[in-house]
Amino acid sequence: MISVLYLVDNLGPGGSQRYVAELARHAASFGVRPHVCSAREGGVFHEELLREKTPLLFAPFRKLYGPDGLRAFATLVGYIRSHRIDVVHTFQTNANILGTMAARFTGRRVITTRRDLGDFGMRGSPRLAAFETHVVNRLADRIVANSRAAMDAAQKNEGIPPEKLGCIYNGIDCGRFRPESDKGPWRRALKVPLTSSCVFGIVAGHRPVKSVDTAIRAFARVHSRHPGTLLLLVGGGPERNTLEGLVRGLHLEASALFLGAREDVENLLPAFDVFLNSSRSESFSNAILEAMAVGLPVVATRVGGNPESVSQDLTGFLVPANDPVAMGEAMERLAADPSLRERMGQAGRDRVQALFSKERSFSELERLYASVLRL
Repeated sequence: MISVLYLVDNLGPGGSQRYVAELARHAASFGVRPHVCSAREGGVFHEELLREKTPLLFAPFRKLYGPDGLRAFATLVGYIRSHRIDVVHTFQTNANILGTMAARFTGRRVITTRRDLGDFGMRGSPRLAAFETHVVNRLADRIVANSRAAMDAAQKNEGIPPEKLGCIYNGIDCGRFRPESDKGPWRRALKVPLTSSCVFGIVAGHRPVKSVDTAIRAFARVHSRHPGTLLLLVGGGPERNTLEGLVRGLHLEASALFLGAREDVENLLPAFDVFLNSSRSESFSNAILEAMAVGLPVVATRVGGNPESVSQDLTGFLVPANDPVAMGEAMERLAADPSLRERMGQAGRDRVQALFSKERSFSELERLYASVLRL
């Protein structure tokens, strides 16, 4: 088996963190002996990885370009050597930099990733982004994006040679995320009124880039015409108080419910009728794929990789970003037509099984690891 060290900034809530936990959980199925390194202890996926008995390393630092960074580098180098790591696979800018330098110092292969579009400051400070572009990209054996949109953005913004850059979509466990014919038990568990005519749901961090306020404003339009509708908001973050204030200002306290940050999303999605994504920027949304796997139609913004997952008029609707009117109109079409919801939901489930299954994603990763070891 190939020993792979997955390196990520932290193990708290987030798409990259969840993906690393999924890779570690299923590693044996694609010929990998997994190790995970994080710059911080704790977090929801820390506990999950401990339960799975995945070897964990913590290499803490506050800044890469200082004594903390040097100590983290030395810790990582020692671990790579003592555990005979074959490939270092990194996620996010800090991890991309630290992991690449440690891998090269120890003579190991390294794969870095692009899981954003390089906007909204997602690559960290300008100093680190420049170092990644001009140094790390040259040293990495492969750079893997999780969408065509992210791959194109990386090539355009960073000048990465096409032969070094590739795309592997996130894979979804269609056994874990599956349709449920009876929504009653799931709604009772969440204390959601069973009389709701249509339950909209959004799973997103309460951060500016996710534009959750757009979904709330769109729901306000729908709710005024369909009073039996409900909005469930899953997530947490710095905008929580502001969003709660917006709900109060729109007099939606009884119809727009905050469920907080949750990691058992598979226990929430079956309570929804329609899934929303209102992001201003999105490389590729795991949450959208999970919703489609559960058989939910999706209303999402036409940004980044969303058009690669959501098929317009087949599995849902794509709308402009920051446009609550357009989002509300799409939501209203689904609220008024249960049969349309059912058709789109089934088409979404079929699309995930055909294009975005974990088996397909893991098979591509297995080929990637084998290819870099042959370099």
